[in-house]
Amino acid sequence: MTEQTTRARLLSTALDAADNIAIAAAAAAASLTTYRTLATRPAETRFTLAAAAAGLAACLADQATTQLRRPLRHRLGVPAYGYTPAAAPAPTPSREQLAEEVAADAAHRAATGAHGLDRSGGSLTEAANWLGAEDGTATCELPGGAHLLCVPSPADQYGHSTRTYLLVRDGEQIRVSNISELVALLDSPSADTEQPADNEDQDDDPWSALGRDLAIAELCPVPAAADDDQADEDADDDVDQEAEAHAAGLL
Repeated sequence: MTEQTTRARLLSTALDAADNIAIAAAAAAASLTTYRTLATRPAETRFTLAAAAAGLAACLADQATTQLRRPLRHRLGVPAYGYTPAAAPAPTPSREQLAEEVAADAAHRAATGAHGLDRSGGSLTEAANWLGAEDGTATCELPGGAHLLCVPSPADQYGHSTRTYLLVRDGEQIRVSNISELVALLDSPSADTEQPADNEDQDDDPWSALGRDLAIAELCPVPAAADDDQADEDADDDVDQEAEAHAAGLL
């Protein structure tokens, strides 16, 4: 701070103090004079009129001192309306800072819009649970490796913008409109979940199942290979019997 600046500040403080003293003195004199003049009136009337006179005197004194101090301040080199040090200019925001601010704004807007999903003000409405991105979208992590994606729509002519909430899981995006629907989708299996293949060897015959459970061989189905072997053995027996019959006829 230079010597000239210090001098200007001291002079400005002294002039402001003198103005305040003059205004207070004028208000007090007017109030006291009015109160004494109305000695025959009730006390409430005297106090009311004295206060009104003090206020009027203060306004008139302030206008008078303003007109008097302007040329005096100009002659002394003091600003007419008091001394206010110049504020340091704010630094220009960087590209990285703006990107961080956009991401933070997206997280807060996603949490605010989530009140439409959950009116109870639950975890989806907390900005700390959302991670904003530079493109204006935001994500909220959910159980099971899924996450909720908030996508803003372009603003209309009045500056209003709506937001769409999508459940993203296993590469699939499903739009949700309330928290009950979101929970139901999280509990349901995803479309890519492999269903267990049907066992082609399973026999639907209840008697076969009962035979396996009770170890009754007669109720158990005979494997196809065993049936083929039995058929081959029966065919061999028939051939042997025919050969023996021909042999007996020739002898």
